[in-house]
Amino acid sequence: MKERLLAYGLLVLPPLFWAGNFITGRYISEQIPAMSLSYWRWTLAMLLALPLVFSSMWRQRELIVRHWLVISVLACLGVVSFNSCVYIGLQTTTATNALIINSMIPIFILLLSSLCLGYKMSLRQGLGIGLSFLGVLVLLLKGQWQHLSQLRINAGDGWIVLSSMVWALYSIGLRYKPSELSGAAFLGCTLVIGSVVLSPFYWLNLPEAAFPLTHDTLWALAYVAIFPSLLAYLAWNYGVKVVGAGIAGQYIHLMPLFGAILGLGLLGEQLFAYHAWGALLIGLGLLVALLPFNGAIRGWFSHFKTD
Repeated sequence: MKERLLAYGLLVLPPLFWAGNFITGRYISEQIPAMSLSYWRWTLAMLLALPLVFSSMWRQRELIVRHWLVISVLACLGVVSFNSCVYIGLQTTTATNALIINSMIPIFILLLSSLCLGYKMSLRQGLGIGLSFLGVLVLLLKGQWQHLSQLRINAGDGWIVLSSMVWALYSIGLRYKPSELSGAAFLGCTLVIGSVVLSPFYWLNLPEAAFPLTHDTLWALAYVAIFPSLLAYLAWNYGVKVVGAGIAGQYIHLMPLFGAILGLGLLGEQLFAYHAWGALLIGLGLLVALLPFNGAIRGWFSHFKTD
């Protein structure tokens, strides 16, 4: 009983830390270039994690070499592309918008599963997708329906939509991850590959990619490297192990709530009626499309650990 209570408490931390990642990315967007933040986040996380996961990687080195292509593609999607798109988007959109749009990920998984894997959607799921897209449209239009014919999507919102689609691809691709590969070894591999792939975006773009080491930038780097990258991962895996992926997955919907609270308190972002309507429609679409849980969505919940 105590173990389950601990798991329930710890599962609050991942969505809080992941929401904090969006807030930090927005807060620091004018001081640290997006690709620089992405590079140093994963490089620092790699340096912190390697002493803990290297033994697992070494024991499974033959398996890693045999499946290097699949592991590399997954790392490029889940670590490199997703987070870079998020940080680029946060330069020109609010953290609140980004988090609400990000909650569309399960819908994108459903859509891409239908397009790429031949998954057959039901009428109910199609209705849910329609409701969620309507919610995103409310956000993009800021509730001004009369401007629909002149819709100009904010570049930042577009990047966040793209990041959500990338994460959906990553989630679908996890079915090809070798089942024998341990979570620790897989994490270590993705961190190493992510840091290596991102390094040219930083080192070959100096001095433009450089940034001053101020109080704000150092705290931001420490936060994104430790809390959403490592601590959230550990808490998430413990919670999933104890209470199951289905229950743990429900906690992901706390991200927009935590983000709105943090954005209001730390960034001074304002909440408008269209935020509430957009979140309501997306949430209603998720409820209609994804309940009861199917295997594909349970798979997403069980692997949501690198944001």
